Amino acid sequence: IDPNGEIAAFCDSTGRFLPLLCVSNLANGYNAIVQHYGLSHAEFNELIRQTSPGNNGRLLIPWYVGERTPDVPIAGPVYFGFGVQEFSKENLCRAVLEGHILNLYDGFRKMPIQPKEIRLTGGLAQSPAWCRTIADIFEAEAVPVEGEGAALGAAVHAAWVYYKEAGRPVSLKDLVRPYVVMREERRCKPIPANSEIHRLQKQVFQALSERVRGKSSAADPFALREKMIRQ
Repeated sequence: IDPNGEIAAFCDSTGRFLPLLCVSNLANGYNAIVQHYGLSHAEFNELIRQTSPGNNGRLLIPWYVGERTPDVPIAGPVYFGFGVQEFSKENLCRAVLEGHILNLYDGFRKMPIQPKEIRLTGGLAQSPAWCRTIADIFEAEAVPVEGEGAALGAAVHAAWVYYKEAGRPVSLKDLVRPYVVMREERRCKPIPANSEIHRLQKQVFQALSERVRGKSSAADPFALREKMIRQ
């Protein structure tokens, strides 16, 4: 149980608990920037391909509508490390991509686990840029899963309850196996050189996040950024 209430503990139909880390901002930031520039998903991926991991020290804290993880309901976004000539479409797209994933990682690091594989569902899971950057930042393999995870999960739990009530209990693992189909051709393994850059970037994000929330014990994000761009 998270004493700060940021990671919710949900009990499922089988009596097991699922720790849920939910952020208020992710798809909204992505949708806003592709709509603003009139980009297709493929064009966004191409812009990301033209930029470098770490964005040369340019960083976005994407708290557009406040945020629940961390719990800052009155927050706004923070653009950090941008020079006056550096607000290009390419730099902003990279900042949106990395900022949302870094914010998710910053909450996830509070959990006492280190994933080896991350299974992605939903619209963003179909994007090669998102899949690649998630793998590199989390330092775990990332693989998209076919279909919509929430709807499938609800149906699987309903089936588990049905079979149990009918006197034909089945394990959830056996029940779900035929329906979880991974897109192996889209699997991304972390690239060590990218992950090395992101390790320092994660420190910059954490320090900046803590500083803007008034934590005086936080590290100096400017010093960390300087170290990062000289890496």
